[in-house]
Amino acid sequence: MDIESLLNEKKSSIIELSKEIYNFAELGSSEYKSSKLIIDKLKENGFTVINPYMNMKTAFRAEYGIGTPVVGLLTEYDALPNGHSCGHNLISAWSYGTAIVLKNLIKKGKIVVFGTPSEEGIGDYAGSKAIMADNNAFNNIDFVIGMHPDDRWGVGSKALADAEIEFTFNGIASHMAASPSYGINALDALVTSYIAINNMRDSVKNDKHLVIGMIIREGGKASNVVPDKAVLEVDIRSTSYKFLIPFVDKIKKLVKSVSDGFGTTLNIKDLMPVYTEYKFNKTIDKILCNELKKFNIEAINIDESDEIASGSTDEANVSMKVPVGHIDMKIGSNLPGHSDEFRDAANPEYNISTLSIAIKSAVNAVLYIMENQDAIKKIKKEFDDYE
Repeated sequence: MDIESLLNEKKSSIIELSKEIYNFAELGSSEYKSSKLIIDKLKENGFTVINPYMNMKTAFRAEYGIGTPVVGLLTEYDALPNGHSCGHNLISAWSYGTAIVLKNLIKKGKIVVFGTPSEEGIGDYAGSKAIMADNNAFNNIDFVIGMHPDDRWGVGSKALADAEIEFTFNGIASHMAASPSYGINALDALVTSYIAINNMRDSVKNDKHLVIGMIIREGGKASNVVPDKAVLEVDIRSTSYKFLIPFVDKIKKLVKSVSDGFGTTLNIKDLMPVYTEYKFNKTIDKILCNELKKFNIEAINIDESDEIASGSTDEANVSMKVPVGHIDMKIGSNLPGHSDEFRDAANPEYNISTLSIAIKSAVNAVLYIMENQDAIKKIKKEFDDYE
């Protein structure tokens, strides 16, 4: 069968899978129904599945085929508190659809589908792709393809390196008026730290594109009681991972010194693995771009643009270990990420034709690469020579 016939045969199951995940809308690290659904469907199509994977209950690794070359497909299925406002249900549909069509067309080699929880950074499995990358999950994978819904068609990706830290200050409660000297104000230590971190922006050149976001998660329970506990969450991003790591260390030392000055005890917790910047692969992305053109899609080549990254993803950590190509699939126009509008646009019923194009383009690109040793050599040389 050809790709069109195979996709038509499988289309209803692909859309139904996306609908169910869309309705489950499970938060990161709790995607039990979503991951089980994808696993069951892949098993039905002859894939061998490892689950749990790398000690993550909602992660999996599914394989079909033998030998080389080996392609990896990235699957996300976590939602946000307002539902699938990042469209990960569509990523699941794309990855599943690409895998089950591709398995009927490859002449040799292997397909590996990675089920990756909590890209949004919620729960114990936050940044699961970074965890997988650090633990050699992508060893012996020749290349990887990822996809994400967007408000435009594109190939390639850029991402900010990202670190999220939680600072918990513990003091001593006492009456604010009658016995303030007996207390140690955790909130004062937090607020001073907040101001100190904010002031650090001025010490960084603009070329690092530093982004700092902070929220106070806890700051006391009554205004007439010295707060004995305060919690600050800090998100720090930059276009440079090499800059971000020592900068985060400097922030931690700064907050520790403030805490010591106020007499609070401090607990520092990294909320997720540090996301890196993106190491794109122009060779794969150019092939994807050419395949999209066959369906009259003029995709923006993000690799070749002068855009500054505006988001972060643990897919970037994968790109540091293995060549990665990426498709952005248009589901609407002028859609703010993580919004209710994006969630509504991610309804799979509105994306049947676009999903079909994204799947067919990915399948054709993978087949071209897997059947062309020169393409694989070029992809790997670009990866090795990347600066």
